[in-house]
Amino acid sequence: MTDTTPAASAEHGAGTAVDTEEWQPDPHRWRVLGVSLVVGFMVLLDVTIVNVAVPSMRSGLEAAPGTIQWVVSGYALAFGLTLVTGGRLGDAYGRRRLMVVGLLGFVASSAAAGLAPDATWLVVARLVQGASAGLLTPQNSGLIQTLFRGRERGIAFGTFGLVVSVSSALGPVLGGVIIAIAGTEDGWRWIFLVNVPIGLLLLVPILRLVPGRDPSSGTERVHLDLLGAVLLGATVLAVLVPVVNVEGGTVTLLPLLVLVPVFAVAFVRWEHRVVRRGVPRCST
Repeated sequence: MTDTTPAASAEHGAGTAVDTEEWQPDPHRWRVLGVSLVVGFMVLLDVTIVNVAVPSMRSGLEAAPGTIQWVVSGYALAFGLTLVTGGRLGDAYGRRRLMVVGLLGFVASSAAAGLAPDATWLVVARLVQGASAGLLTPQNSGLIQTLFRGRERGIAFGTFGLVVSVSSALGPVLGGVIIAIAGTEDGWRWIFLVNVPIGLLLLVPILRLVPGRDPSSGTERVHLDLLGAVLLGATVLAVLVPVVNVEGGTVTLLPLLVLVPVFAVAFVRWEHRVVRRGVPRCST
């Protein structure tokens, strides 16, 4: 039976009051969401915006098709491999810190890509850019979880989903517009360079509005599953490197595909071991 005595009711009321007092919505939460969504739009836009620039990059840098393919694939690869790790680091060290680090890396690598003297430089810059994007993107969902409750959280996540869809769809369109304005010879460079002023401007509201580390995250030591991340990355690379090179007309690296099951099995076995040991992990 449910206790309906005045004492029980008073105790229940006191507990509700405490819960209400514990949750104090951030008065700047919608501004924070707006800033984080602009950051998310920028980094997700770079997944598809370079597709229309591939021909001009090939001619401008006199690069082989397989090399230029890494400009597209390398970003997505580095992005995916750092995505969950970035979320874990944000939980541990604070969203603001990870957003600042990730955005500085994204701006610097965008500048390096736009000023790249050759294709190798461009590919390396895109790998760094993708890794920086992987640090930035999970902070969006983390901030929504921290700053919003109830119906507001649903609205915030819905808006984030809309931004993801729109950025992917607009990438090729905006890339084509930039090349049309800047010219086919060097227009591809401005696809990257445009991120520099936008990213630097975004640093100001991030430092002023985004909260630091969530007090509820505690002070426990962070455990990163580095070996798991390496094994997963090796598995993906063993698939991606031969496929990209085949698209570029080279079949000499196809034997690397035999390493895929080796790395995949090693990754699965290692992750099972990590789970059995009960160590918090962050590998993908």
